[in-house]
Amino acid sequence: MPKLIVTGANGRLGSAVVEQVLQVSPASLLAVSVRDPKAAQRWTELGLHVRHGDFDLPDTLTQAFEGAERLLIISTSSPNELRVRQHRRAIESARKAGVGHVYHTSIIQREGSPFLPARGHLQTEADLVQSGLSATILRNGQYMENLPFFLRLGLDRDRIMLPADGPTAWVALQDLAEGIARLLTGPSNDSVPQIRTVALTGPEAIDFSRIAEIAGMILGRPIHRDVIGADEFIDRAVQKGIGPDLARMFETGFRSRAAGELANVDPALEAILGRRLRTIEGELPRLLASLR
Repeated sequence: MPKLIVTGANGRLGSAVVEQVLQVSPASLLAVSVRDPKAAQRWTELGLHVRHGDFDLPDTLTQAFEGAERLLIISTSSPNELRVRQHRRAIESARKAGVGHVYHTSIIQREGSPFLPARGHLQTEADLVQSGLSATILRNGQYMENLPFFLRLGLDRDRIMLPADGPTAWVALQDLAEGIARLLTGPSNDSVPQIRTVALTGPEAIDFSRIAEIAGMILGRPIHRDVIGADEFIDRAVQKGIGPDLARMFETGFRSRAAGELANVDPALEAILGRRLRTIEGELPRLLASLR
């Protein structure tokens, strides 16, 4: 019977976490819970238990979580109201399945944030507190790997045209996944009902003006940072194929950065890994290459 179960293992973060767990644990101790088991063939080939777990079908979740000593619930990407319902089903299913300890991915932003998804994430944190489960809330920072998306939206020849922002402690997905994997597989007093929170951020907080400077050094030509208004950003995003609601959500993320909500550099992830974390300067060449 597997002792560790990861949801969302076909997704970007979930698959990266599973890969990291397999570096330190045998496949027989790990199961993945996925909406579409047919899309998880690679995990089957590696000897993992693949279980059908659909956040919209609670019975499948209870069965998928059975036997788990530790469960990683990766946040869904649904709109707030649906996300809250999906997470509540997962929390209740974890309770019914007798899960020993739940790990859940949340965000850095707190109450009052302009970032639209914040309310849903904070409600799930509150639901976990009230569940009686032993749990660790992972407040994940902004992925560096999201930068190519924003650069595609903002780049116009030698200019980056985006709304005002503020310093952000961007974290490399690989560092984040490795840190989460170490927490999942490391020693812990899971038997005592408690709620712990861990902020997992990158090693430095920089804004898009500095990112433009670094990009210019890499590309060998000046890249200028232009600040544009919210409406112009949304219009540009829609013209590039982003839905209006999603574009508005991204714009609220810039307001969150401008308010300083993502500027804090927490030492937890570096302490967990016992090494220096990846930096924007070191990773941006790879990320820029993906734009080509």
